Amino acid sequence: MAFSDLKTVMPELTTKLKKYTRVGSIYTPQGNLQFRLGSSFYTLDGKIYKIPKAILKKEEDVYLPLDLVESILLNLISYDVRYQFKETELWILVPKEPSPKRNLNVKAIVIDAGHGGKDPGTSDPTGYFEKDVSLGVARYTYLYLRKYYPEIRVQMIRKNDTFVELEDRSKMANQMLQDTRDVVFISFHCNASLSDKAAGFEVYYLSQSPSTEAARETAILENRYVGKHKNPVVSQIQSQMLSSVTQRRSRKLASAVAEQFEKGLSPEIPSRGVKKADFSVLRGSLMPAVLVEMGYLTNPEESRKLRDKTYQKKIARSVIKGIHEYASSKD
Repeated sequence: MAFSDLKTVMPELTTKLKKYTRVGSIYTPQGNLQFRLGSSFYTLDGKIYKIPKAILKKEEDVYLPLDLVESILLNLISYDVRYQFKETELWILVPKEPSPKRNLNVKAIVIDAGHGGKDPGTSDPTGYFEKDVSLGVARYTYLYLRKYYPEIRVQMIRKNDTFVELEDRSKMANQMLQDTRDVVFISFHCNASLSDKAAGFEVYYLSQSPSTEAARETAILENRYVGKHKNPVVSQIQSQMLSSVTQRRSRKLASAVAEQFEKGLSPEIPSRGVKKADFSVLRGSLMPAVLVEMGYLTNPEESRKLRDKTYQKKIARSVIKGIHEYASSKD
């Protein structure tokens, strides 16, 4: 995307490009993003990020890959931007009035145990299914929340071995927003790989541009049970543009959960970090939402841990600590 096109709708964006070093920067009062022409890296707040495609210059304009545009919207723009990448175009809606910043609160939590019923998810070599691990951790999370945070509303998408369409999970979560504004959505899953050596947990937030090819494949695996019949209301929700504020809060929630997960469970299950991908169950949610891949069932050592109820309790407690850390932070 041409930077000049982005600046047309967001005039507060400023760019500088050094002629000889080919180092550029895009900045607003919110922050400063730096890049080098021809490079597939950029820096933000002193941290280096890799992107799939390089930043290019043609004639007098700088062309930005979608990952970089997304980073600008999430990090350099303070107000809520609605956007969607569609083929080679960016559709964007800029509000007339920016929404004020406020403290992040959590008054309700929706807990989604991935898969269920006819959809077992992945499994370990002994036939122990992902749907059973996710339900076990979801139940412990629910029980701990009811015990230690009775003032918070808690809803489980499924409480037993039943099948719930991905679209319906989002719809159930969004119903909570009708009378409770500060809601977060947590979805529990287990990962799989052709290699039994693959290991670690990772926490995802929604993005149209996956952080890695492996992230894209994980999303494809988890999305495979999208129902053929579409509820028109849910379809309308899923077709809406992404909210930059909700996406930014989801990333903050993912980071907090990943940090506490690592503190509570690493090195038994190592951290693979925070990632982004286009998960159907996250796309339909209108609140901060993350998907936790708790470990690899295809790894014998991690499978043994994930089946253990004591370990499932540790996961639940770590995730709750992450939610608490998120709720205690600033927007």
